[in-house]
Amino acid sequence: MKIRRWALGCCFILAVLAALPARAQESEIPLPLDRKAIFRTQVPHRNSKIDTGGGGVSPQAKPGKPGGGGGSIFTQTPYQVSSTVAATTTVPAAEPHIVVDPSNSAVLLGAISDFSQRGGFNTTKYAFSVNGGASWTEQFVPFDEFGVLYTSDGYAWDANSDPVVAIDKNRIAYVATLYFDALGLSNGFYVAIGSASDSGVGFSSIMPVSTNPDLFSQFFEDKPWVTVDNSNNPATTGNVYGCWSRFVGNALFGGYTSDFIAFSRSLNHGLTWTAPQHISSPSHDGAVQGCQVVVGPAGEVYVTYELYYVGGKRQHWLAKSTDGGQTFTAPIAITPLFNELSFNSTYRKNSFTSLAVNPVSGYVYVVYANQGRGGAGAEVVFTRSTTPGGTTFTDAIKINDSSTGQQFFPAVTVDSNGRIHAMWFDTRNGGGSNALYDVYATYSTDNGATFGQNARVTPATIDAGDATFIGDYNGVAASAGHAHPVWTNGGFNNGSMQTSTLTLP
Repeated sequence: MKIRRWALGCCFILAVLAALPARAQESEIPLPLDRKAIFRTQVPHRNSKIDTGGGGVSPQAKPGKPGGGGGSIFTQTPYQVSSTVAATTTVPAAEPHIVVDPSNSAVLLGAISDFSQRGGFNTTKYAFSVNGGASWTEQFVPFDEFGVLYTSDGYAWDANSDPVVAIDKNRIAYVATLYFDALGLSNGFYVAIGSASDSGVGFSSIMPVSTNPDLFSQFFEDKPWVTVDNSNNPATTGNVYGCWSRFVGNALFGGYTSDFIAFSRSLNHGLTWTAPQHISSPSHDGAVQGCQVVVGPAGEVYVTYELYYVGGKRQHWLAKSTDGGQTFTAPIAITPLFNELSFNSTYRKNSFTSLAVNPVSGYVYVVYANQGRGGAGAEVVFTRSTTPGGTTFTDAIKINDSSTGQQFFPAVTVDSNGRIHAMWFDTRNGGGSNALYDVYATYSTDNGATFGQNARVTPATIDAGDATFIGDYNGVAASAGHAHPVWTNGGFNNGSMQTSTLTLP
């Protein structure tokens, strides 16, 4: 018998977030932490009130030198861009992610948070293609005849969000997502388990990673990420890894007083998961968000997250495991202090990192967006480890070849031949309006030394209107000389999941 968490008809909201406490600056931290800036990323309803940090039109940056000075790094010809394809058709929707089947590059799996159901409460929708992205089949994660989302542990929920997908070498498919009640007071991090084949992708069970099913729970799970071990290490291949932000406290009784980055692994293809492990430094508690987890060619596991400082300063940190996620190194800073995105917009934005590892060489790649100084626009920047498998990183270079407008929400991946592919949102064609954005993309075939000239992926500029939400991230997958970015063409402004095939020249 399913256990219903909260009815959609509840007309009151009791959640009260307490002010997060300040802590003394510690020796490893260059500035005091800003624990009041941390936010939970879940968006339960399309009418949700979202803190966007401003609205309207921001000053435009003047064109700058690519790569931060010296000669241009954009020496490679741009992608060949195919027609845009609608991977999903219901609206509105935001936060897409995509993966390619390692056993057949023609099979693609994507997912997005869809707000078309039950009066606007979001439901994770997945879509798959068996012909390299030319056409797609869409399907919601399971819900019953009353529209209630159910999970394999017997609970029923009102909404879910933040989808991330993965497929392993055994063709087991995964969709990680949050499930929660209508008021956002109880929730859980779950992973749907299914199979991929040359004829499609389907899911049969939705297993809990970490759940808080009642009003007295001491935690709240947020911003999950999942990956699979497709490495050459026989001791770890097939493992499934998840990371997320765990908020500590209770919405009804004192609010959430802190948070940290948690990690869990599954050794049986997602059926059961280990107890949450505290990955971020304890000195960072209450000021972390936006983790990602990836696996290297020898089975090494990397987890990155963003640390919040006062004055709108941010920094990305990285922890590494060489024993299949049993233990991790102490996190270290891998980027300098940079400015959080502050350009005016009606939609929410962030500077979370996107992380990838070269499956051939083992180099680690990071892309993120930072706000320029003195009114300059946001830029997408790239950095890589200085050695294969390393945890020290090069100086960041910007990979958008125009500094007009704002560049943000990047995603990066590496194909099986070790070529880097990146995409992002870009307002360079918006005429000064940050509501008008395109998708741009670039690549590198030489470990990030040079990049392709930016390719405009969208045939027409997208209008977000006055949408408060266009997602918190994008996705890109790549294989066999092709990249497949996914994006929302408007978010709450009637957006759906769209994609295109980008071919290396």
